[in-house]
Amino acid sequence: MKKIININLSSRLIPIEDSAYEILRQYLDSLRRYFSKEEGAEEIVGDIESRIAEIFQDKIRKGAHCITDEDVQAIKTSMGTPEQFVEEDGDTTGSSHHKSASESFAPYIRPRKRFYRDPDGKVLGGVCSGLGAYFNVDPLVFRIIFAIAAIGLWGGGILLYFILWFATPEANTAAEKLEMRGERVDLNNIKATVQEEMNTFRSRMERMGDDVRNFSEGRGKQYGRDAGTAIEGFFKGLANVIVFIAKGFFLFLAVVILFVLVVGLIMSAVFSAVLIPVKDLLLDNGVQTMLFWPALALLVGIPILSLVAFLIRKMTGIKQQNRFAGYTLGFFWLMGVVFSVWLSVSLAQDFKARYNTPEPEIVNIVQPEKGRLIVKKARTVLEMEEINLFDGNLRVLDDTVIIDDIRIQVLKSETDSFEVEVERSSRGKNWRQAEELAREIYFGLEQKDSVLYIPSGFSIPRNSKYRNQKVTVRIRVPVGKHIVIDREVRHHYSFIRNWREEWWDDRYNWDRNNDQIDIRMTPDGWERKDLHERKPEERNTPADTTAPRNEYRYRGPGTRPEQQNTTPVEDSSRKDAEDKKSLTLAVASFMFQNTFEKLN
Repeated sequence: MKKIININLSSRLIPIEDSAYEILRQYLDSLRRYFSKEEGAEEIVGDIESRIAEIFQDKIRKGAHCITDEDVQAIKTSMGTPEQFVEEDGDTTGSSHHKSASESFAPYIRPRKRFYRDPDGKVLGGVCSGLGAYFNVDPLVFRIIFAIAAIGLWGGGILLYFILWFATPEANTAAEKLEMRGERVDLNNIKATVQEEMNTFRSRMERMGDDVRNFSEGRGKQYGRDAGTAIEGFFKGLANVIVFIAKGFFLFLAVVILFVLVVGLIMSAVFSAVLIPVKDLLLDNGVQTMLFWPALALLVGIPILSLVAFLIRKMTGIKQQNRFAGYTLGFFWLMGVVFSVWLSVSLAQDFKARYNTPEPEIVNIVQPEKGRLIVKKARTVLEMEEINLFDGNLRVLDDTVIIDDIRIQVLKSETDSFEVEVERSSRGKNWRQAEELAREIYFGLEQKDSVLYIPSGFSIPRNSKYRNQKVTVRIRVPVGKHIVIDREVRHHYSFIRNWREEWWDDRYNWDRNNDQIDIRMTPDGWERKDLHERKPEERNTPADTTAPRNEYRYRGPGTRPEQQNTTPVEDSSRKDAEDKKSLTLAVASFMFQNTFEKLN
């Protein structure tokens, strides 16, 4: 029993008997030796191997178990050997054994035609030239047919052409080109086809070389000069286009900036009634007020004037003849910068000192029933039109300024009663001024049954100055009792926890979906009471329409007699940090207002 092995012949896996493989190897070696001195020897032998592999694979596909000795002998008989190469085609020598093998391979090795795309005679994809070779007709006939079909069938000919292009293989090897023309695939024809391709390629290269040589010797130099001039002109034109686009972009940008500034001036003029009160609240009546308008006019007006002059020169083509005007405008603009810096530093000095009331005001309240104090926001009713600034945090009336800067702190009471304290604070140029501003604050709490109403803001006189005034409400809750924080209170006021100023949020397990937050005081501090632990009457109480209305009209300093022999409270490290933050916010507010008012 013979051994069967798998070989890779021209990238095809072929099962073959070991003895048949030895015959095939000797046959291919003899072909390599014979064609070694021929031009294109490797391509000739490669095409022969590809054809043999294709025949073997077809036989395996038809049901053969493997390639045998007889199959290899049939290939040799059909394609010929180097010894028979000089003999005429069809000369059969050999035993009857070879004849029977050749007859068994007849369906695979007899001449046949196959449709391929012709790569040598193609114009587009080689479909028409392939059809011409298959039907032995001039490819021009098929090109005319496809052109007529493309016009008469509304593009159907083009679609059919592309279908054939993608579905039909291209004849790349010599054996495939022989099959395309219907010629016998043997050694003689393969050799002739390969050598014909080599000669055709050589002729093309020679003609191309002649054309290049004639071009370089004849008109090459002239074309080179013309090409150089064209390239130079192209790059010059490209540079001019880039410069033109850049100039247009910067001119457009200047127009946009000018438009924005003009619109800003118009808007500032319209809203000047809103912006002027802020200036009066921040600036002193002395040098600050005197320098404010010149600083704004120079800092903003000079750039606007320069931009307008630049646009006029660009549109009219007038060139600047005298540089004195530019130097003068630059000098005045620097003066505006100096004035603005001085105003900023001077305003910052007005916030450097801080005053806190040394003893918080004790608010007398009625102890709520059932040990449950509810904190709500008082209803706001203003009898005259107001001006809201900074998202409502600062409201200006004719004789009153309302500031929404109230902080609430919940602490543990050392007694068995609820206690409420109010602390006022302010900043100023010195401690004395800060004390006066803090004592001007008017702030009042109201109580109805077990509900404590906190105003949404506190009042200062209209002719006073804003120096970061604040009010802190401390609510001390006895151990075992509850305090309920209403939703409006949570959303409107800032809360302080354990002497750290922070917003109460989800970090402290607030349930934002509920109207109220119930806090229970324990010996270790407050804790939230879960919703399911509350009684039905404690859950989401309806809005209180009977809450007292606070008009916030300024009624004089404080809500109690002034205390004597007060001393400033020493700042701790925490308060120093808070002071710096407040000072920064105040300066930023001032600069923001300056920007709008200078456009006025």
